Amino acid sequence: MKYFKFELKKFILNKRNRYLLALISSLIIVYSVYNTISFTNIFKNNITSLAQEVQTTEKSVQDNIETTEESLKTTKVKAESDDDLNNTLSDLKQKDNIYQKQIAAIGVNDINEYYHLQKEIDQLYFKQNGNQSSSGQDKFLKAEIKYIKTVQERKLDFEAMPTMQSHAFGNFHQQFIPILTSSLFIVLFASMVSILVATSYESKENRFYRFAGIDLQKNLIIKVLSGTLATFAWIIISSIIYFLVIGVVNGFGAWNYPAYLGDSDLKTGFTLTNLTIPNGILDLGSILYLFFVIFFLASLGALISVFVKRSMVVVGVIALFVMGYSMIGNVSWIISIRRFVPLSYLEPLKLFGNPSALFGKYSILIGAGYLLSLSVLFLLISVFIIKNQKTRRIS
Repeated sequence: MKYFKFELKKFILNKRNRYLLALISSLIIVYSVYNTISFTNIFKNNITSLAQEVQTTEKSVQDNIETTEESLKTTKVKAESDDDLNNTLSDLKQKDNIYQKQIAAIGVNDINEYYHLQKEIDQLYFKQNGNQSSSGQDKFLKAEIKYIKTVQERKLDFEAMPTMQSHAFGNFHQQFIPILTSSLFIVLFASMVSILVATSYESKENRFYRFAGIDLQKNLIIKVLSGTLATFAWIIISSIIYFLVIGVVNGFGAWNYPAYLGDSDLKTGFTLTNLTIPNGILDLGSILYLFFVIFFLASLGALISVFVKRSMVVVGVIALFVMGYSMIGNVSWIISIRRFVPLSYLEPLKLFGNPSALFGKYSILIGAGYLLSLSVLFLLISVFIIKNQKTRRIS
């Protein structure tokens, strides 16, 4: 335990790590301030967008009503065709009435009433067109109905837009988690935890440890665990601070508000796949998952270090892997093997979206298990190599 405390303290007090943490913290503070200011007016902006959308649609329906009425007056048609036009006119007037109610609801900021009416419009569409089609619009409307019913069943107040939630539980995973799992931050985290073993070679630390009777294999594992836990602790602290700031400014919202997640695919585009998962579960699950990501980066760095023994080379190799994969990850032939590439499992939000290119709803569990297994494997290989390394004695 004393060796663990020593390595943990050394990691925290390391000047390079303090500079990196200061840099990451500064980036997050700047982003948090910007996010807080920009999201202060998000409700107003989203309300304006909703109002414009409904007004445009209502104007289109009005034009269709006028066209249909004109056809009934001026066109000589058969009796059955006349009935079809009358039915169409009745449906259009029913839609127009609902849209006018929506406009009125938006005018008094009654978002709950707006979505109640939106469900009526969506259900009216399927009543008129049948429920068998699998077109993109039909899939979206079915997902929208499911989202509205979920919020109503949980007795919650609606956000103006499910894809731009301003309250803390929604904002946290929509704005903060993508930053922590971006390629830039992954490389910054790797710059701290992946070079722990390499720096011990550069400083000749391993030689002193060996001659002092300290088990280098055990020390390698301690270095990886101490760096992982220290970095993960910082992530938790910064997450709590960000959450509290957004919550104080925009409200905390509800733990069980639906997160509205989807899966992005080259063939089908963006599809809503996991829209009922509670925001709180998604937020907490994403943060916990980052432990496996950090542990994987530290273990990978340890494995590379025992071969190259140069910290800058280790950082360069991992940065090349992460940044390179982010650029070619959507290439068609890469997609076919994506589930076997560990770098596909570094972003928890994508995994919670049940990606079809990976393992669907099991992606998050398989991702955690895959990264953990590789981390253990990397450590075992690193320990084996260190065990068989020979240190030249000075005569």
